[in-house]
Amino acid sequence: MNLLLRSVVAGFLLTGSIGMASQDYLDTHQKSLSGALDQSLMKQLLGHWQIEDSSPDDQGIWQPGPGASWHFYPILNGHAVQDDWISPPLNQPEPASGRQYGTNIRIYNPKKSQWEMAWASSKGQQIDSFVATETDTAIIMTGLFNGQNSRITFFAITENTFNWKLEIKQSGDQWSEVYRIKASRLIKSVGTDQL
Repeated sequence: MNLLLRSVVAGFLLTGSIGMASQDYLDTHQKSLSGALDQSLMKQLLGHWQIEDSSPDDQGIWQPGPGASWHFYPILNGHAVQDDWISPPLNQPEPASGRQYGTNIRIYNPKKSQWEMAWASSKGQQIDSFVATETDTAIIMTGLFNGQNSRITFFAITENTFNWKLEIKQSGDQWSEVYRIKASRLIKSVGTDQL
């Protein structure tokens, strides 16, 4: 991960900014988006989302997960996106194992024509880095997640829904899907009402 991205992530983690961004800050500073973000599918993810998740059991039968809330918002004067993940959502009882809190920093690298990302969570307690490219209909992330070669795809992106899947690379070139998300929009992000 490049030094700038590492510094940004460390700054957010050290200042305890894993929670939601200040509404006043967003109202004051995040009215415009960079050209790269404005023209990206990433722009369509800005806002608050309710998450239904699932993963396969030992027999390969998909089982529902605890769900989550996921909030995407512009940072760095519209040049990057941060997203905050809380599972299960705060409107559900906290499980004995506790909630998972996570955050991503996503910034576009024009020299490489790709997004560079860093993920940290309360349960993983490490930084996983990814790069992402876009097609007309999908955002495809690749990198190491928990030490495994991983591919994450945002797809079927509409104004109010998107799908997401995590695949782990098995032996050879085989990918195995291990986690699915269906997202439904709750509200648009503060500062993006004119977008």
